[in-house]
Amino acid sequence: MPTQTSEIIVGNLPGQRRMLDVVRGAFRSARDVSIAVSFFRYSGLGLVADDLRDFEQRGGSLRLLVSTYMCVTQPDALRAVLGFPNVTARLHLACSEGLKSQGFHAKMYVTHEPSECWVGSSNFTKGGLSTNIEANLRHVGAVEVSAAQRLFEQLWSRDDAVPLTMDLIEAYERTIPKQISLGPPIGRSLLDARGTYVAHVRPNAAQAEALDRLKELRESGERRAAVVAAPGIGKTFLAAFDARARNARSLLFLSNRLEHLTQAQRTFQQVFGDSRVFGELYGGQAEIEADFVFATVSSASNSAALLTRHFDYIVVDEFHHAAANSYRALIDQVTSGFLLGLTATPERQDGHDVLALCDYNVAYEVRLVEAINRGWLLPFHYFGISDDSVDYSAIPWRSGFDPEQLEVALMVEARVDAMLEECRIRGFDGPKRVTVGFCAGVRHARYMAEALMKRGLEACAVTGADSVADREAIYARLQDPSDPLEWLFVADVLNEGVDLPAINCLVFLRPTESATIFIQQLGRGLRLTPHSEVLTVLDFVGHHRTAWLAVDALNDRAAPRGPTTVRELDITPPEGCEIVLDARTVEILEKVRRFAPSRKDVCLATYTRLKGELDIARPQLVDLLSDSEMPTPSEVRTAFGSWIGLRLAAGDGEPWERQIAAGGPAFDLLMAAEKDWQAQRVYPYAALWGMCARPEDPIAGYEAFYERFPRWQVEYKPFAESKVAETLKRKLGDLFDDTGLVDTVLRDIPSDRLLPEVEGRLQYTLENDFRLRHGGILRRPADLGLHRSYSRPEIVNHFGSQYDPARHNKGVIRFETEGSHTVIITKLDTSGAVERHQYVNALMGDSQFLWTSKNQQAQDNSAGREIIEHRQRGNTLHLFVQRGSHSKATYLGVVDVVAVEGDRPMRVTFDLRELVPAAVLAQLGVVDPSPEIRKL
Repeated sequence: MPTQTSEIIVGNLPGQRRMLDVVRGAFRSARDVSIAVSFFRYSGLGLVADDLRDFEQRGGSLRLLVSTYMCVTQPDALRAVLGFPNVTARLHLACSEGLKSQGFHAKMYVTHEPSECWVGSSNFTKGGLSTNIEANLRHVGAVEVSAAQRLFEQLWSRDDAVPLTMDLIEAYERTIPKQISLGPPIGRSLLDARGTYVAHVRPNAAQAEALDRLKELRESGERRAAVVAAPGIGKTFLAAFDARARNARSLLFLSNRLEHLTQAQRTFQQVFGDSRVFGELYGGQAEIEADFVFATVSSASNSAALLTRHFDYIVVDEFHHAAANSYRALIDQVTSGFLLGLTATPERQDGHDVLALCDYNVAYEVRLVEAINRGWLLPFHYFGISDDSVDYSAIPWRSGFDPEQLEVALMVEARVDAMLEECRIRGFDGPKRVTVGFCAGVRHARYMAEALMKRGLEACAVTGADSVADREAIYARLQDPSDPLEWLFVADVLNEGVDLPAINCLVFLRPTESATIFIQQLGRGLRLTPHSEVLTVLDFVGHHRTAWLAVDALNDRAAPRGPTTVRELDITPPEGCEIVLDARTVEILEKVRRFAPSRKDVCLATYTRLKGELDIARPQLVDLLSDSEMPTPSEVRTAFGSWIGLRLAAGDGEPWERQIAAGGPAFDLLMAAEKDWQAQRVYPYAALWGMCARPEDPIAGYEAFYERFPRWQVEYKPFAESKVAETLKRKLGDLFDDTGLVDTVLRDIPSDRLLPEVEGRLQYTLENDFRLRHGGILRRPADLGLHRSYSRPEIVNHFGSQYDPARHNKGVIRFETEGSHTVIITKLDTSGAVERHQYVNALMGDSQFLWTSKNQQAQDNSAGREIIEHRQRGNTLHLFVQRGSHSKATYLGVVDVVAVEGDRPMRVTFDLRELVPAAVLAQLGVVDPSPEIRKL
C-alpha cells in the first residue's frame, strides 16, 4: 500500500500527462471502470474507442453515468455507447418532468484491479480529456477509493439516473433547442441565400499580415507575387482586400473551376459593393468590358478582346495549376499592374515550378500546421485505420494506381460496413453529422452513396460531371441541420476552393498518392465554426508505397515531443490535434518508411520529373525551390558532385558541360555559384551576376542586378561602397582578377549560357536569403510557442524585426517591441567551439538553467547589468536553448535571474517560469540532468 494516498495531479498542461492518458491507461490495465461526468461527447469517445474495444475483448466492464445538464452531452455519442456490449450506461435527467433534479457537475473516474480514483474537473470531451486546463487528483488509498466508489453508487442509483436506451436518447434529443442553421464560423457573420458563409468585410489576422507584406513588395518595385496559405485562411477575401487597398479599377480573376468563380464573384462584390461592374466570361457569358471580369482560363485564352485589355490587378486562383501550358500562355499575354497567385500548396503533383511565374516572390506563407497552431483553423482528430481489405500490390502502378482497377478494388461491401462501424464509434462534433468521403473516382463515389442508401442512410454523390447549380443545391442541403442528408461522397470536386464550414467529418476512402491533394482535401473540414471544436478524420490506410504521405503531412516538426507524439513514428500533430493509429497501421507505416529511396535516386528522380514537366530545355538549380520536399544543392553535391554531375547522370549534359566536368576554371565558377557564401549582404552575389551579365563592364552589370531583382534595392549600395573585392577573391580565387572574370572562364562557357547558368545557381541562395532577411512575417513575443523549436530568423521575426545577420548573430539580442525584451540564445553542447568559447550551460532539473555569459560581460558593466537588473529595468528575458551548433533553438520561455557568480564570464542561474517536461529534456539530450549539474 503506498504511503501517499493522493499523489498525482493531472491538469492537461502542455507537454505533461493528460486526463486522456489516464483514461487510456485505465482501459488498458484495469478490470472494472466506473465513470461519472456531466458532459459526454464524441470528441472524447473517439479518442479512446480502440482502447475501449480492447478493454471489452479482455473481459473488462464499464459503468458510465452522464448527464443531460445544459444539453451539452451529444445524443449520437450516447447512441454509439449502446454499441459496446460491456458498457452499462445511465443518463442523469437534469430537467425531467415529475422529478426534482439538480445540476450535475460530477467528474470522477474509479478503477478496480488496480484500485484508484481520479476526482477533478475533466468531462468526457476533447477539452476535458486533452486540451482544457483541468485539475484532477489521483487517490490510491483504500479509504479514498472506497469513498469515491460509494459516491458513485449513490449517483448511479438516484431516481433521476435512468438506464440508457434508444428511446430515452431520442426523447432527450427532442429537448435540445433546435438551431436555425449550423451557424457562421468564428469571425464571420451569416449565410447568404445560397448557403455560402459570408465573411465580415475586414481582414482577419492572417490576411492582415499578408496585406502588409504585399504592400512592401509592391513598394520595392515587384509586380508579381504569390500567397501560400492553408485552406480556410480566406485567400479570396485576401485578394479582394488587396485589390481594394491598391484601388484597382479593373481586375481579372482566373480559375478553371466554375464553383471558385461564382464564390469569388460574391466575395469581391461584398468587399467592393456596387463601386465596380462585375462580369463573367464562362458558361456562355462574355461580359469582357466589365470592370472586374471572372473568367475560366480556357474562355479567357480564346477571347481576343480580353487579351488586349490591361488590368490593374490579376488574380490567379489555385496558382499551383498555373504552370500548365494554358495558364502560362495566358499569363504571358495579359498585361497587368500587379499579378497575385493564390494557393494552399505551391508544390504540384506533376512537378511544375509555379513560383518562377511570380519571380519567386512569396509574399506570405502560412501552412496548415502553423494555421492550426495559431487558432486560425479547426483542430483535427486523425484516425489511421488499417485497411487489409485491398491488395494494392495487385493494382498496376503508372506514376499512380491504375484508376479503373483501383475503383474496382475499392468497391467492396465489407469495406462499406467497416467504414460505417468506424464512423459510428469515432463520430463527429456538431449538431448534425456532415461527412464527406473522398473517393477514387466517379464510379466509386456513386457506389458508396448507393451502398449507404441501401442501408437506410441519406447519402449523395457529387462529381465533376454535375452542374455547378446541382452541386451547390446539394452543398446547401448538407449544411442544413433540418435536412436528413448527412453523407456526401465526392470525386473530382471539393479538392480545393469550396467553402463548406459545416463539414465535421472527413473519410479518405482511397489511397493517398499526393500529400498536396491530401492537404487540400483535409482543408475542406478545417473552417472554424462555433458548433464544432474538432474535425474528425478517418483515413483507411493500406499497405502501398505512398501510405506514409498523409500522416507525414500532419507532422508538426517544430513541436516538442509529448503526450500527443506517436512515438513509434516520431510524429507530433499540431496543437489541439490527435493522431490515433491502430497497431496494424503503425506496422504498415513503419514498413513503408523503411523502404526510402537512396539520395542519388531521389536527386535523379527529382531532376527527371522537373525536366519532363517544365516548359524550358532543362531545369536549373533554382527550380528545386518549387517543392519543400526536394533535395537541397548540398544533397545534390553529395550525391553527384555538382549540378552538372546530376545533369550528366540524367543524360542531359550539353557538349560544353561534358568538356568542363573534369574540372578547370569554368567548372570552378559554376561550383562557386551553387554554394551559399553566407554573405551578410547581397553585394558579392550582385557583383558576380554583373560580371556574367556584362563581362565588358562589370560595374554596369552590378547596377543592372538591382533592375533585374528590384526587391534587393533594400540592400543596395553603389559598387564603390560595397567592398566586395575581398569576398570575391576569397570565394572565386584566381577566377577573379579585381576587374572581372578571367578570360579562361568566359572562353569555356558559351556566352549565351554564362548568365543563365550562373543566375540559375545564384538564385537558389538569393531567394533563400531574401526570405530570411526581408521576407519574415513580423510577429509579437506573445506569439511564441513554449518548447517549440525556432531558427534564429524566426526568433528575430517574433520580436518585430527582420533578421539581419550583421546584427542578430550573437547570443544576447535586445529588442524594443511592445516593451523591452532581451533574447538569450545559447547551446548546451559547446564542445565544437574554440576553447575560449566552450561555455558551461546546463539545465538543472526542470525548473532552472545555468547560463555562462560571453567573456566581456561582468556584473559591473552595462552588458552584465542589463541581464542582472532585468526586473528593475522592466526588461523581459527570453531563453532559447540549442542542443548543438546546427540545431534549432527550443524556447524555454520567460526566465528570471536568481543567482550570479563571477565576472568575464558571469555564471547566471535562471528560474524558468514554466517547467520543462521530461520529453523536452530528452529532446535536448538531457535525459538525466544531474550529471550535467555535477560537472559544474
